[in-house]
Amino acid sequence: MARTHNILAWLGEREEKKILSDALTHVAKSLSCVREVKKALDCLAQGDLEGKNKAIAVVKQAEHEGDEIRRIMMEELSRGLLLPPDREDLLFLNEALNDIADNSKGVARLLEFVDQPLISELMHNIQDNSLLAVKAAESLEQAITSLVQNEAEKVLESCARIETLEEEGDDRKRELMALLLKSDLSGPRLLIIYEIIDTLEEMIDSIDRAGDLVRILAVKSR
Repeated sequence: MARTHNILAWLGEREEKKILSDALTHVAKSLSCVREVKKALDCLAQGDLEGKNKAIAVVKQAEHEGDEIRRIMMEELSRGLLLPPDREDLLFLNEALNDIADNSKGVARLLEFVDQPLISELMHNIQDNSLLAVKAAESLEQAITSLVQNEAEKVLESCARIETLEEEGDDRKRELMALLLKSDLSGPRLLIIYEIIDTLEEMIDSIDRAGDLVRILAVKSR
């Protein structure tokens, strides 16, 4: 019997419906992490250290909750009825969603060492990059929602938006590196800011990787 990749066929099984539902919950937690990273940066720009620290705490909590969802999905996939290639695709997606939260927490931890706003242009550009990450994560959530609803064309549209935002993020990182090299930051502070910029880019890249996996699932469902 020819095997099917149709998403609706997966929804016919209770186990697979649970997995896809968990994937939606997982991406929501990852999106929460990304949004709170932006909030932490915005608070830093305003000199609101209490707000920054509260946002960092939310990132850590959401990342922890995402880890639990990841564990549940792993258990479901290990005993589910999906054929091996389908199971592998979803395992990779599960890991990619976890990477988004991990990178978000990485940025948040680095921000704990920053207790005053950066020079205006540098701060503004980092905030803009975090906004790109939020938009990309929102598009990823839309893509997974469309995947569950078996709307392949909408999935591809959302994934194309993610790709465009990731490319814009690459361009912004180059601009940020140029600004950083021109700054008069002390060695330790320069290193922390570089790590924030680099981890922020990796956060966007991890969203793009998750989008690529969702695109693969959508193409297989046609």
